[in-house]
Amino acid sequence: MSTFRIVSVIFTVVLLFTSCGREGKRTPPSVPEENNRSSTQVPPITVIRNEKPKPKRTLFHIQDIDQRSTTIEIDGDRLVFKKIRQPLVLLYIFSDWCAPCRGMLPYLGDLQKKNAHDLFIIGLLVHSASTPEQVRTLMRRYAAPFFISIHSDNDALADRIAARHSLPDNYPLPLTVLYKNGKYVMQISGAVPYEMLQTLIDQLKDKEKD
Repeated sequence: MSTFRIVSVIFTVVLLFTSCGREGKRTPPSVPEENNRSSTQVPPITVIRNEKPKPKRTLFHIQDIDQRSTTIEIDGDRLVFKKIRQPLVLLYIFSDWCAPCRGMLPYLGDLQKKNAHDLFIIGLLVHSASTPEQVRTLMRRYAAPFFISIHSDNDALADRIAARHSLPDNYPLPLTVLYKNGKYVMQISGAVPYEMLQTLIDQLKDKEKD
């Protein structure tokens, strides 16, 4: 099967576990007509202050339960992963209360073991109040021996990544984003079969050899 066909199949695997809430349109309050007032009355003056927008963060810290830490820098259209030597980086944005998220953990563990030379998986645990010991228990239960960050920067980093790819504020979980040499390759919303991820990794590794 060709690369484009595999990619297109993966893109069809979209399982949304959160819904996008929409606020109804608000009708502005009506303004009563004033009797015996001149239509040439001067309206009040509103002072508009030109404030410079705050610059968006470009540097984020992540750390796992074993105190291993690194930083991720957003540099233009690239992500710079400090201390990571593998050319392929898979960001797995998930939460421990999400059943499909937990279901993918063993597959990602197998994927990391099989492709240790070329692939580094970063699990970003978001929207969670779990302690490091609870996360360790989760990793043992679901055989997930890869880097899972429990740093306070996780949510901000995940939101920034989602916004970069035009996802809603309440983006679906799990969210898998793949990079090669810091450049974005693709994103996948929802649970993904192991075979599809491994096929994609193999194709990217083959291109690296060309």
